[in-house]
Amino acid sequence: MNILFIHNKYGRYSGEEAVVEGQVKLMQDHDHETAVYYRSSEEITGIWREAGAFVSGFYNAKAVRDISRLTRAGQPGTSRVPSVVHIHNLYPLISPAVLPVIPPEIPVVMTVHNYRLICPNGLFFTHGEICEKCAGGHEGRCVERNCERSFFKSLGYALRNQWARKKRYYYDRVDMFLCLTEFQRNKLVEAGFSAERCKVIPNFCEAGTELIHTGDGRHVLFAGRLNQQKGFDLLIEAAERLPGIPFRVAGNADAGWIKKIHIPDNTVLTGNLAPDQLEAAFREARFLVFTSRSYEGFPMVILEAMRAGIPVIAPNMAGFPEMVEDGVNGLLFVPGDAADLAAKIRVLWEDRALCRRMGENGYQQLKSHYSPEAYYRQLMEVYREAGEMRNVKCEM
Repeated sequence: MNILFIHNKYGRYSGEEAVVEGQVKLMQDHDHETAVYYRSSEEITGIWREAGAFVSGFYNAKAVRDISRLTRAGQPGTSRVPSVVHIHNLYPLISPAVLPVIPPEIPVVMTVHNYRLICPNGLFFTHGEICEKCAGGHEGRCVERNCERSFFKSLGYALRNQWARKKRYYYDRVDMFLCLTEFQRNKLVEAGFSAERCKVIPNFCEAGTELIHTGDGRHVLFAGRLNQQKGFDLLIEAAERLPGIPFRVAGNADAGWIKKIHIPDNTVLTGNLAPDQLEAAFREARFLVFTSRSYEGFPMVILEAMRAGIPVIAPNMAGFPEMVEDGVNGLLFVPGDAADLAAKIRVLWEDRALCRRMGENGYQQLKSHYSPEAYYRQLMEVYREAGEMRNVKCEM
């Protein structure tokens, strides 16, 4: 099988980029031919290029020509035209206008990493709170609420979503949508996407050969962006309630916002860590605290905790209970409740045997449900179904 992956990279490396790279490598490891069409938001600099990126969100002539060529003549290094086109992110420099130029006999699948198909900013989160007002074809509310805190940016996001919806780019040319959780799938179906064409395939992560964690970690770990959406202030409030417990925070902060937060003495900010340093931070942690205020997709940091054999404390909302089973591989806290979060942290910190048992459960779940092989089998089945919709056979 020959797969063409299409992805607009973000301005900074993220879990989504890691997923795309891992997916490409997985297919190569199974002897499939792969081609990639990448653009990067790092290309956008200066006011005129930003204006160009705005236009590209609707139609990018170069991207349309490139995809038309790649889906008819293939790409250097491959011997055939694609058997399947696999879409990840199309904004802002590729645009959904590339979808109609893909020949009708080629099935198209799309991994839905966030909520951008039904929410202009992709987060269902704005002004510090959950917001679903744009779902169901009401993109104008993004402008009314100024979700991006910039009128022109909010307008641009709203217009490009409305344009794609009215042109039916996704509805008419994507055969299968790969959702990361049942929660995310339900949101798409509620917004009018076909239930039969929305499949759930969670992210994957290599488990390693053996579990060596003992439950004796030296700190509570937080890994992620330090901002309100990620609930960093909630974490700090919980840390202040637990002065005898050490916290280690890995990640960069949003400029300006972090200055408003008082960091207690029991909390160490490390900034971004290199991959080997971050891996060591997981190995040395007793458990991971995940405090996001937004729905998110399927955070890789939770799978990384499972790989390290440590439990996860997460909010009881959205798709997080699908990843963190309360009392099995972690604990769930009341969303936005720092007191409940602190109570759950204290429970795990004081019970090393419980940490060890939950960490072992998470590690086994990773091996059975979130392994590369489990992902590969599910993806091949979706490719096959997408091919049947186009009356073509996708060779396994």
